[in-house]
Amino acid sequence: MSIKVGIVGLGLQGTKYASLIHDGKVKGMALTAVSSRSEEKRDYVQEHFKEVLFYQDYHDLVKNEAIDAVIICVPHFQHVAIATEALAHNKHVLVEKPLSVHTKELEELNQLAEEKADLCFGIIFNQRTKPAYQKLKDLLTDHFIGNIRNWQWTAAKTWRPRAYYEQNEWRATWNGEGGGVLINQASHHIDLITWLFGIPEKVYAHLKYGSQREIPVDDDVTAVFTYTNGMSGVFTSRTHDFFGTDRFEILGDKGKIMIENGDSMNMKVFDQEEQLWSKKLSLAEFKAMEQNPPYYQEKILNFSDVKQNPYVSIMENFSESITENTPLYATKKDGERNVELINAIYLSDWLEQEVSIPFDQSLYLEKLHALMEKEREG
Repeated sequence: MSIKVGIVGLGLQGTKYASLIHDGKVKGMALTAVSSRSEEKRDYVQEHFKEVLFYQDYHDLVKNEAIDAVIICVPHFQHVAIATEALAHNKHVLVEKPLSVHTKELEELNQLAEEKADLCFGIIFNQRTKPAYQKLKDLLTDHFIGNIRNWQWTAAKTWRPRAYYEQNEWRATWNGEGGGVLINQASHHIDLITWLFGIPEKVYAHLKYGSQREIPVDDDVTAVFTYTNGMSGVFTSRTHDFFGTDRFEILGDKGKIMIENGDSMNMKVFDQEEQLWSKKLSLAEFKAMEQNPPYYQEKILNFSDVKQNPYVSIMENFSESITENTPLYATKKDGERNVELINAIYLSDWLEQEVSIPFDQSLYLEKLHALMEKEREG
């Protein structure tokens, strides 16, 4: 049985997903319909996706009873409204990240999702499917390096030229995306952070807006997280580092895990907690450590040869969740947590102070609306 899919939005991502499904690369899915406000897309669909229905108005697509599931690939501010309507018409829903721009707008969607609990609701956080992060999740769950003390992630393989921002008027605007690198490119990393470590107790952030690009939103992010268990973390990302760095380090009391570029993992593990063996270390032994370092096991794993399309994995998982009740890679709840942490980071920078989570959602919305209004005024 193939799930009959309708895709709302035929931009870069929507077209990519439509092609993958139409070309038979996603098991268990059949492309039934697509929707785009652009009349020009009609000719494209007729040429590339023969026998697939085209709708210029997504309302008509959602009402089509032949469609089982809807994949939403439109600008951020439209996600919640379309997802809500799709659920109301008994469609399974898969939403491109982020789920929404701010947590305040999720109230009606959450209530409807509870009423339609038999419908699947997934988020396209495709980075979760990568073997290195799947392995890391298992290692941390098994306390492979003991209790986590701190982590730091420089996720700067997100360089974007001016032409990228000029593709669409809504890109890198408060009114179109609700932010910049943080809510767009880095939302994948923020998702992995919440997946691996949970929601922090507090966040302190420093962002730069249009520092190296002619955009009104953030192009440089640094955020510091603190957790109730004493763990801390530092996250940085930017869109103006051409050379880029993607280095993720997690320090536990029994060792360290380092991931480079999302596919190379280095693990170093002591046979006992660092604080235990360090107590037994004499001053003479400490001075001689360069020649005689403490015993630890080291293992290097490389996942770069694994042939896997993360987008296909997400969509096949979504299909299997509908037909076989397979757990989703990322649920609506995961999407909510992602938005919550992104909002907290922005709010911390706007207030120039540390923000506790949960925070004042109305205050966040007030600050966001002020930026949107200023942008509209030019």
